[in-house]
Amino acid sequence: QVVTYDFVDLTRPQRYFDGEINTAQLADSVAVDYRDPSAREADPLAQLDDVDTKAEEPRLADLLQPATRPLVRVARDFAGAARTARETDWLRAGAIGTGLVLASSVLDKRADQFARDHGENRFVKAGNSFGNALPWLAIAGAGVAALDGSDPLRSRTGYAALEAGGTALLAVTGLKYAFGRARPENELGNHAFKPFSMTSGYDSLPSGHTIITWAVATPFAEEYDAPWLYGLAAITNLARVGSRQHWVSDTVAGSLLGYAIGKVFWESSRAPNKGAPRVLIHPSGVDLAWQFN
Repeated sequence: QVVTYDFVDLTRPQRYFDGEINTAQLADSVAVDYRDPSAREADPLAQLDDVDTKAEEPRLADLLQPATRPLVRVARDFAGAARTARETDWLRAGAIGTGLVLASSVLDKRADQFARDHGENRFVKAGNSFGNALPWLAIAGAGVAALDGSDPLRSRTGYAALEAGGTALLAVTGLKYAFGRARPENELGNHAFKPFSMTSGYDSLPSGHTIITWAVATPFAEEYDAPWLYGLAAITNLARVGSRQHWVSDTVAGSLLGYAIGKVFWESSRAPNKGAPRVLIHPSGVDLAWQFN
């Protein structure tokens, strides 16, 4: 929702359309509330009486604005996410996350052996295929939600999920290179590392599929109070271990990082215009309202 029109006297719109009063006389009885100040028009009632169904010839500015508006929104969202990230206690979160990853490493070899023994099972193969495809299905779903303007809340959440997924993809690329952990299929065990190495097969930690799935799922899970989405995302964890692409601890690290990134973008999306005013035009003047906390 971008703008709301509140009519003080409901008889005036009818009189306006009947030609009894003009736009200036109607404006005295309508309040226009712009949720997004950047969408404010010079005259919000200028085309109120435009009943011509023939589309106007598009102007260059009209063609450029829809293309640039998403870019402005994404830039604003990333700025908001950066503010939220600065307010997060990453030292505490990092300590807890490291502990969970180290604890989960106890299951690395046992889970990999299970994957070896049951990798040809058709049900395991089907689960692996679905779990491996889940990140891209999640991104596609988030994209549809973001572009669907019929529900502003869903669209906002979709944008947060897409931005979180993109950030997760960039983050995991650097982390894989920094850790340089050997994948299970290298047959070198779960303690083989070549940090900052470009050697093939040394890009196991963290799991890229997992971090993306959890980053995209988290905004929706938090916004709609749907913890079952985390269970759905965990299918990717199982698939990456089941296909012997990652150790259990790789996927746990990916889940925690994806959750953290998704949570940051979700929290910042709830107040994307922090510091920007809401504009209320009413008969007695124009009001601006700011929210600082």
